[in-house]
Amino acid sequence: MSTIQQRLAAVLGSAWHTNSTNIINQIATEIEGGDTAGVNPSSTAIVTVGAGVLTAAALEGGLVSRGGTQSGAFSDATDTAANIIAAMPNQNIGTSQWVYIANTTGYAETITGGTNVSASGTLVIPPGSVLQALMTITSATAVSLVGLETAAGAEQVLTGKASISSPVPADLTTTVNAVTPSNVALTIAAQPPHARKLQIRVVIGTTTTTAITAGNLALIGIDQDGNAVTENISLIETTSTTLKSAHAYATLTSATVSAYAANGSGTGNTIGLGPSNDFGVPTSQGSSGFAIVKSTKITKVLGTSNTAADDVATSATLDTVARTIAPTTAPAANGLVDYEFTYSYNPPS
Repeated sequence: MSTIQQRLAAVLGSAWHTNSTNIINQIATEIEGGDTAGVNPSSTAIVTVGAGVLTAAALEGGLVSRGGTQSGAFSDATDTAANIIAAMPNQNIGTSQWVYIANTTGYAETITGGTNVSASGTLVIPPGSVLQALMTITSATAVSLVGLETAAGAEQVLTGKASISSPVPADLTTTVNAVTPSNVALTIAAQPPHARKLQIRVVIGTTTTTAITAGNLALIGIDQDGNAVTENISLIETTSTTLKSAHAYATLTSATVSAYAANGSGTGNTIGLGPSNDFGVPTSQGSSGFAIVKSTKITKVLGTSNTAADDVATSATLDTVARTIAPTTAPAANGLVDYEFTYSYNPPS
């Protein structure tokens, strides 16, 4: 993947047309500290219908969001070289900076050079795409604008950030208290404190002697994106074990045992449910390509200050189907550790 695609793929996609301002701000954050060519990242929206002018201030700002209710392909000219040079903080010959021009309309945009501005390279920006261009002062009176490449919304890669505040540690019985299994709907004692996968603790009273020979646990609820989810979990076990749900549950609607049978009347057997350390984070229904970009833990000291530290994203446990993240550092027993997860995903096509 090219440099521009690496930078912008995470902010281009289905949200582009409805959330262009936020997307441009994300680009600004992404490029703020990075290149040998300078950039002063600030976003300028231009909504002229038809041919417009990319003003010196907008180009010097580094990020142009081109919108407007267009009825067909259109062209935009840059400001004059004199105005562009006057707007740049460093007016030395050879000074360069990146410029990103985002076409948020439904039609192609063509960039042309204004007076004493030489425009070359890739200058046609498809709908929903961003052009990366290098703007350079070539003489005391001239500027060049070289279009390098575009990144299209067709990349369909978005980023998200989830903040988890004061999560309690995983447990085995706060959602459903440990009870003797029977073919009934279990009583839900408490909802998960965050959208989390659930742990199902199956206790066998006497190994093998009271083994569960048949049984199903049906879970119905709502996931982190508000989608209805359901699953069936086999309860057949010969020794005590802890199982985990396939989905994260923001709300558990019901947990029902059916077809239960056990040796020795199942004396001493119990079943309980509690939250795991796998947090469901918002994406899109049917999304794919889920990946973690950064994980941060914030340790809180009451009455003083909070300390943020990297939580080693590469060591976190991901479920790309359920879109869950289990952080490297488990939640603290006192609830004084928060988390921030930055992640990427492909929305449904």
